[in-house]
Amino acid sequence: MPLRLQLFYPEKPAQSHVLFEGKEYLMGRSEDCDVILKGHEVSRYHARISHSNGVWELHDHNSQNGCFANGKRVSSVALSRHAELTIGGIKCRLEHMQHRQITAESSFRQWRKQYLTLAAEQMFQETALNSLLRSATETLVTILSSDRAAVIFLDDDGDISECSGFPSWMCGESFTGSRTAIAQAIETGEPVILSSITDNPLLAEAASIVRNSIQALLCFPIVYKGEVVAVLYADSTVSQRAFLDTDLVIVRAFARQLSMALQIQDIEQRLHQLQVV
Repeated sequence: MPLRLQLFYPEKPAQSHVLFEGKEYLMGRSEDCDVILKGHEVSRYHARISHSNGVWELHDHNSQNGCFANGKRVSSVALSRHAELTIGGIKCRLEHMQHRQITAESSFRQWRKQYLTLAAEQMFQETALNSLLRSATETLVTILSSDRAAVIFLDDDGDISECSGFPSWMCGESFTGSRTAIAQAIETGEPVILSSITDNPLLAEAASIVRNSIQALLCFPIVYKGEVVAVLYADSTVSQRAFLDTDLVIVRAFARQLSMALQIQDIEQRLHQLQVV
């Protein structure tokens, strides 16, 4: 049975690897490792994972900072169906997979690329901002398989001014997302992606995070004419939900398409004004 290995880095999307029986996987900081771990506490060749007699096992390679299971340092450990380890300071989640799960997830990744292409064509045809927002939000919810996702437009002060569909968790004073994450994305112009909120001390203590029990979030700025005019926002209150590096790739592509749709809409409005004159 294959094994899914997810790596959780502070302020980065999680990385997911699928390991198959019949091969030994070397993990570490070195570029020639099968699974490269990026962290200053990771040794060049830190540990290995192998499958034998129906059991997946992890073995430490006499690394300096070790491998930990349940808070205790281990030299080797049999991996249960669901296991959580810390390898060189990096949080890892491991779970056994069925082959049909791998096929289904691969098919989904291919499908959402095709869906995004069709959705972009639809956005380019929208002539009203509200229609564009609804279309964009539906697309975001679909490509992230999330029911807590929305496109949020900002006012001149960089605050929430309009949210497509106005879901109850996004409305005005009752907004239950993370304003801190949105503010950070607006200020830096860079995406804020956390697969584990506890890895970010600033956000972990933010009132909105604590109050709403947010476990993971993604906030991607939409830049138009050199300014952040909107953010793609999604979060999760489910502890096992993580936003992956593959999610970031698809969201970045969607952000480019949405920015282009805004530009097309702006040009069409200007042409209409000229025709009226």
